Amino acid sequence: MKKVQVYLVNSFSYQLRGGNPAGVVLDFENALSDAQMQAIAKEVGFSETAFIRSTALADFELKFFTPTDEVPLCGHATIASFWLLNHLGYIAEGSYTQLTGAGELAVKIDTSVPEVTIWMAQSTPDEITPRIEVSDDFIKAFPSIETDQQQSLPIAIWSTGLKDLFVPICSRQALNRLSVNMKALAKLSKTYDVVGAHAFTIEEGKVYARNFAPLYGIDEESATGTSNGALVAYLYQNLQDKAPLLAKDLQLPVYYKMDVLQGEAMSNTSLIQTKLFEEPNLAVWVGGNCYLVGERVLIEAQKTE
Repeated sequence: MKKVQVYLVNSFSYQLRGGNPAGVVLDFENALSDAQMQAIAKEVGFSETAFIRSTALADFELKFFTPTDEVPLCGHATIASFWLLNHLGYIAEGSYTQLTGAGELAVKIDTSVPEVTIWMAQSTPDEITPRIEVSDDFIKAFPSIETDQQQSLPIAIWSTGLKDLFVPICSRQALNRLSVNMKALAKLSKTYDVVGAHAFTIEEGKVYARNFAPLYGIDEESATGTSNGALVAYLYQNLQDKAPLLAKDLQLPVYYKMDVLQGEAMSNTSLIQTKLFEEPNLAVWVGGNCYLVGERVLIEAQKTE
């Protein structure tokens, strides 16, 4: 039998609280099989658990598991993993690469700020479906969508590594009381071949979001990096007036920056920072802070071939 140490890290914390919990396992010897990793993720019970492995193709390989399935990429678990590597002294401030199911992606660690910030490059923004009309199946998933939708923005599918359905909502109050039929949304997600739905609103110059992925056993998450990476690209594409919401930073190279508050309806508010660079090609980075919640030791059977 093998003891497996699981670090419990909250990513995208807000004012040293909140955030989205992720399990992180250091598997530098690549000793765990996929079946063992899946069993560990199920036992941990968080929306995602990350396994940090060795590879000759990048600085690290990261594999991500929900309680029910492996997923190609997870923003908050990536942020948690590289924060932990820095926290434990394995890596210092600088740039690194990670090999994931969504390809090789860059990560930067910034220790020059009061709270260590981890920045993760996203895959190139992809507008998969510019506009989706509200159908009967959509109303089954979101029973109040006909009154809650922000009509000036489209329902659409975007991706910066994971495909999500983006659902604009008319107000912060409507977002927080949004009714969601998880069974119907899981069916809708399968129909559109997306991970889940990212509902959001813009109020008083701030962006608020909620994320639902019942198809992967996750009713709601308090912080989702990849979804908000795609959201900043979606808003860049669809907003006529990009300022002050997407405030331009005067540093070189010039980029847009946007903060998203997520998890308010769960009483677990999280802060997701985003950057969007226009040149030389459209590129998105997602960043956040973390803190260590605790550790667990699980007993796993030895790897079998």
